[in-house]
Amino acid sequence: MADDRTAATPDGGTEWIRRADYQPPRYRINRVELAVDVDARTVVTSRMQIERNAGADPEAPLWLDARDLELLSIRVDDAPLAADRLVHGNGGFWVHGLPTQCLIETQCAIHPEQNTALEGFYASGPMYCTQCEAHGFSRITPFIDRPDVLARFQVRLTADATRFPVLLANGDCIERGTLDDGRHFTVWEDPFPKPCYLFAMVAGDLALVRGDYRTSEGRPIALEFYVDHGSEGLVDHAMEALRQAMRWDEECFGLHYDLDTYMVVAARAFNMGAMENKGLNIFNSSLVLASTRTATDATFDAITSVIAHEYFHNYTGNRVTCRDWFQLSLKEGLTVFRDQRFSEDVLGASVQRIEQARALRAVQFPEDAGPTAHPVRPDAYKEVNNFYTPTVYEKGAEIVRMMHARIGESAFREGLRSYLQQHDGTAATIEDFVQALSTAAGVDLDGFLAWYGQAGTPRLAVRREWLPEQGRMRLHFNQHTPATPGQPDKQPLPIPIRMQLLDGEGEVRPLPAHPARQGDDLLLMTEATLTLDIDSDEPLLPACLMGLSAPVILQGDYSTLDLQRLAVQAGDPYVRWDALQQLHAQAHRALMADDDSLLEPLLVSLQRIAASPPEDEAFTAMLLAPPAMSWLWEQYDTLDPQRFMAAFQSLKTAVARALCGPLSVWAQRNPIAPGRAGQRALTNVALGYLLLLQSDAVLALARRRVCDDNMTLAMAALQGLNQTATGECTLANAAFYERWRDDALVLDRWFAVQAASPHCTVEGVQQLLEHPDFDWQNPNRVRAVVASFARENLSHFHSEAGYALYADILQRLDRSNPQIAARLCRPLIGFARLAEPWSGQQRAAAQALRARAASPNLQEMLDAALHD
Repeated sequence: MADDRTAATPDGGTEWIRRADYQPPRYRINRVELAVDVDARTVVTSRMQIERNAGADPEAPLWLDARDLELLSIRVDDAPLAADRLVHGNGGFWVHGLPTQCLIETQCAIHPEQNTALEGFYASGPMYCTQCEAHGFSRITPFIDRPDVLARFQVRLTADATRFPVLLANGDCIERGTLDDGRHFTVWEDPFPKPCYLFAMVAGDLALVRGDYRTSEGRPIALEFYVDHGSEGLVDHAMEALRQAMRWDEECFGLHYDLDTYMVVAARAFNMGAMENKGLNIFNSSLVLASTRTATDATFDAITSVIAHEYFHNYTGNRVTCRDWFQLSLKEGLTVFRDQRFSEDVLGASVQRIEQARALRAVQFPEDAGPTAHPVRPDAYKEVNNFYTPTVYEKGAEIVRMMHARIGESAFREGLRSYLQQHDGTAATIEDFVQALSTAAGVDLDGFLAWYGQAGTPRLAVRREWLPEQGRMRLHFNQHTPATPGQPDKQPLPIPIRMQLLDGEGEVRPLPAHPARQGDDLLLMTEATLTLDIDSDEPLLPACLMGLSAPVILQGDYSTLDLQRLAVQAGDPYVRWDALQQLHAQAHRALMADDDSLLEPLLVSLQRIAASPPEDEAFTAMLLAPPAMSWLWEQYDTLDPQRFMAAFQSLKTAVARALCGPLSVWAQRNPIAPGRAGQRALTNVALGYLLLLQSDAVLALARRRVCDDNMTLAMAALQGLNQTATGECTLANAAFYERWRDDALVLDRWFAVQAASPHCTVEGVQQLLEHPDFDWQNPNRVRAVVASFARENLSHFHSEAGYALYADILQRLDRSNPQIAARLCRPLIGFARLAEPWSGQQRAAAQALRARAASPNLQEMLDAALHD
């Protein structure tokens, strides 16, 4: 960023952007006035008040990013710019000979309907909308497209009143009117300075659902959701989730919404889940529209979380943004932590925390162990869009959670508020945030900065030493982080360890006094090793990492009996769940070697839980459910995919047989009433297991349930049937399709279930891609088929034909939507851990794809895996 460019080399390749090269921008933009004439050929006129920053070289030219747009004119202080003062480069141009202050006016043309990358201003169904993070704004108009350049925006939108009756932008609408030619206009003023990645505008024919909220200060806020006509009745849950989030942020952090109107637009085609543009959030419609007939309980929870996430960005991301994209977790990790805490308060702490841990271990831990492993804050990147990863978001949230655990709720609240006050209206760094927390707590948290700079998931080994002659147990902790690409040597990290010590009766013994002890159940490990001496008349069982107090892999010296005890006796829900996960993993590993001797400890533990289940049925469902395949996959250094899937199927079938009695009772229930999500979760787990046994009665029950008016029950039945190759499955698929073929979001689920089925061959996936309802331009539909095939249908994906098809899919996507191609690439670059012949076959497919890859997005992902 030394010359304000965001990424460009003269030969058209993408250069490394390095954090160490950061320099403040030479120029700032104080105010922007945009006039946008919306049409298939949209004309954007921009008037920017430019000022050279103090200390910048007065001879230095101004770099303006400009991508995929037609520059029609450029003027400086109302005079045309001389040709010799404009020098074009890759991805923008330089303007030479500028005074300290000036007004630059540009006019350009863009074509929303031809913009298949879904960055900048593009067509999403019949409407046009924007996606500007990270560098989409420079596809709309020339600009200094950096997050540390904040400006105040006024936007005038003009369009045909019939085709585009709704015209929206950030901030408050200060004027609207009609024109003589059948067109109309709106003018929007955003009173808060913002980086251009937070810019948004929407033009379309949309229905408006109005709501309201009154802050604790008594100020009324208008809530406005814009959706496709006919979807107005699907907004209630999202609207209420927004109110809950607004109230929660007031009560927990004293943060009040700062505009008069909060707008949400649901877009059919959207690369991400949602975007926090100031006052005008644009959402993937799948995370706004819901009813019990069309959405599952998991979708309702996701809507609650994501609505809150984007709202919480109003302060942690918008009012205070990030200085550069290396600081991305400053806004994303922090805001994920905030939305997680909100979800725990609203939806139930125990179950939500296990869901978070499950997702972290199933998605982020594998990323940390793979060829694209990177720190939460890396030293360099090529394509910033490849940086929007679970490591930045979820692992970043875990770092915030660890600091929160270290200093406590009160100090964290004070530190966050201080951070927001000190840096309001500016672009900050991770150090700024950590310093604010440290000052508020009177505790030096700088050690946690190492978490931001070090890739890989630490291994925390726990070993017990019983010293009966001394009446003492010695507990040894050791941490080690494996080497990752570019980081062979790792340093010790601060690791908060929440734990309890259980005696033979399951009673909790107190932790001993020790400098590492930070509370009744909290240790802070700061070195490579930690040793505790515990006075005791018997060996004690340590229940470690309660609530997953640190994002590490626990390697305890637990016997099978120890794991059984933890699964039943531990007071912490996460520890109980994790113990069962470990028993599943032990049994699966044995089955991989054709040994079923370790099934019994798992089955006995599950039978005990089924016989005396916790009162929380959602928690019971989690305890009984099989582990995520992706987490189980990570337990092996070298994998035979076919043997892996055969063992996984045997494992689930054994559980089904062992628990057949209680499962049959739970599966027969039909809990369709609101507020019974836990019962539905348990019912669905039970049905999924029983369908593996393929009794006629259960198959018929599932077939009937597919037609249920509750989507949670219907979808679970459809998924379970698709694990079978029966006539009931064929009938259910056809009936579900006929019922929901006109509902795009529900049909996405139908496509996903087909592609994930172990009975869907490579030819079957190809048929789904050729289905009349498949749409290559809709990321939701693409993800439904492509991601489900690669991540769940492992038996057919892991074949020479599966790899070849997947590479062809990625090549096609790369030509139209590079972001989606790169994000879907990961399953094709895991060949280092596959056994032969799969490793060689997948590597060959990845190499062939690299030779054809056109975008830096996909090239960077493949290069990381093929670097040798």
